[in-house]
Amino acid sequence: MTKCKIVDIPTKMEKFYGKGKMLHPSIEEIEELVKTIPKGFVATIDALAKRLAKDFGTDVTCPMRTGNAIKKISERYSNDNIDLKTPFWRVIRSDKMIIKSKNFEFCASKIEDEGFKLLFTKSGAIKLDVNGNRMFFF
Repeated sequence: MTKCKIVDIPTKMEKFYGKGKMLHPSIEEIEELVKTIPKGFVATIDALAKRLAKDFGTDVTCPMRTGNAIKKISERYSNDNIDLKTPFWRVIRSDKMIIKSKNFEFCASKIEDEGFKLLFTKSGAIKLDVNGNRMFFF
């Protein structure tokens, strides 16, 4: 199991987060948190990152590492080998877009199966038509 790392917030990121401590989360920590998202709900990468920062006592969690970990979790599984215990398809971007990955179509299908309406953009991205009562907050 990879360990999480706590570092000083990089100088170039201080304009967004100020000075303090930043968590570099492990994929395993993120995966365990994703498993708590119930069917019929979605959570944002930002909500995951905030919960991890709280759990580890840091000021912020690195948003890039969090998003990249979700993508890696998703891409770990092929369409023939999906781990349904880790509902990675329930994690979306803050702008309510489905995260682009190799399993993009699978994620869209699973989210639609859970009762969400999908909105297709001209660029081929998929946005969820979701209101606050279907958003999961940790």
